[in-house]
Amino acid sequence: MIDSKIMETTKSILKEFGNTYFSDKGTLKRNKVIEDLDAYTPMLMKALLANQLIHDTYTESVVIDDKSVEIFKLNQFIEMFTYKEYWQDSYTKFENKIGLTAGGKFIDETADVVLDFPFKDTVLKAGMTKEDQKDADEPFLHETIAKAEIDQLLEPKIFVNATKYGRLQI
Repeated sequence: MIDSKIMETTKSILKEFGNTYFSDKGTLKRNKVIEDLDAYTPMLMKALLANQLIHDTYTESVVIDDKSVEIFKLNQFIEMFTYKEYWQDSYTKFENKIGLTAGGKFIDETADVVLDFPFKDTVLKAGMTKEDQKDADEPFLHETIAKAEIDQLLEPKIFVNATKYGRLQI
């Protein structure tokens, strides 16, 4: 397997940390690297940003209040490790898969997908008889627009002149 120049450079920087990012067999502990990158571990960030190739590739200058600030593109850098399995024999990060994606991930691989239905922000105002249904021009009441009507529909009802019949106890 041939590594890209940026990956070779990154591995050489990570080797300076001893066995922290490499196993005894010499394989890269990608999860440990990603975990330390997410935590912005100072020694790791300092070592990575000191390298000119990584600095030029993964930093961007942004002007905030007339001051130039350098931003490290952490997500793009982490993608180099997360998509490594796809890049071993490919020139692309994408699988040989066609489908719908949300946020760069296939929807069958994420829990952030919502199936929306119409009228889920309404309450159906319907009666039990045909006369009740004839009188209503719009059987749906929107939660925001018709809040008073919905509150009246859903509030507890009381019985007037109710008589309770039960078993007589002797």
